[in-house]
Amino acid sequence: MNDSNFDGLVGQIESVTTVLREDAKAVINRNVTARAWLTGFYIVEYEQHGQDRAKYGEGLLKALAKRLGGTDYSVPSLKKHRQFYKTFPELSAPITAYLHDRSQKGYSPIIQLPEPSRQIGESAIIQSGKNDVIVWHGESPSISPWALFGRLSYTHILQFMHLDDLQRTFYAFEAIRGTWSVKELRRQIDSQYYVRSGWSANPSKLSALTLEKADKDTLRETLRSPHVFEFLGLAGKDVWEESDLEQGIIDHLQEFILEMGLGFCFEARQKKILIDDQYYKVDLVFYHRILKCHVLMELKPRNFDYADAAQLGVYLAYYRKNVCRPDDNPPVGILLCTEAGREMAEYVSTFIDP
Repeated sequence: MNDSNFDGLVGQIESVTTVLREDAKAVINRNVTARAWLTGFYIVEYEQHGQDRAKYGEGLLKALAKRLGGTDYSVPSLKKHRQFYKTFPELSAPITAYLHDRSQKGYSPIIQLPEPSRQIGESAIIQSGKNDVIVWHGESPSISPWALFGRLSYTHILQFMHLDDLQRTFYAFEAIRGTWSVKELRRQIDSQYYVRSGWSANPSKLSALTLEKADKDTLRETLRSPHVFEFLGLAGKDVWEESDLEQGIIDHLQEFILEMGLGFCFEARQKKILIDDQYYKVDLVFYHRILKCHVLMELKPRNFDYADAAQLGVYLAYYRKNVCRPDDNPPVGILLCTEAGREMAEYVSTFIDP
């Protein structure tokens, strides 16, 4: 086979794979965003015009969560959906167009989206071109709803939804321009990139450096989003609590222990310990028969925080003083979290085990 022909074949297959993966990611993200916005839309419409709305009143979301069932319609999720609609009512235009287009192609059972009771109006946003990212209301910039819906996931939008209008526009624009991952967007918000950009003597240089180092959005990250798990009916949750992670480990305890290695013996779950007349709970306790020591495990389904390490250090000190037998080795602590900075972990280790 001619090498150039073979290279062309490889290139074509890789190109097709890339295009279809990106299309799959876009479709998933748009469907998740549309579902969240529509849910919020219907809740708000019902709260304003439902004939029996007085029957539920403040308990509407609880009643909805109970009736709909499942973990993907929890009260916190429904609150976010409602706030999402209230924050971005202008998404009506792109979402309506998207659903209409898919229904025309036979992809969607939704033929017509009811018009909101309050009119959005003929704003510059609605009239802007679909390819615009930034649109203007006089001197005030805003993110185009077409760009917001088509180029960011619902998980992205949640990261900056609580900010003011200008900051939302800034972070949405930067996330679109840099194809930031959700983790990158969250990191930039937490590090006050908006403020740093305003203070910087050379914002363009700061922007170029940020874009160069930023983590990019990928299909893998999209599929790992809890909102996608919810939408697809998998075992994801809007908010993973420690008890959820703990239950997942308990449900697969045998496999979990085998993954950790030989010698682990399960001892307790939510082990109560009394310190200064107050009870605390260690998530999971094991005894290692080979190392002859207790192993205390704390589960934190979020980014590592030094306070978590301090908490685990207190539990270890308690066990050394009150639980360990004379022939036991000192207890070992394991902290499971979603991610941790290497430098912070290094500093924390110096005061936990100097």
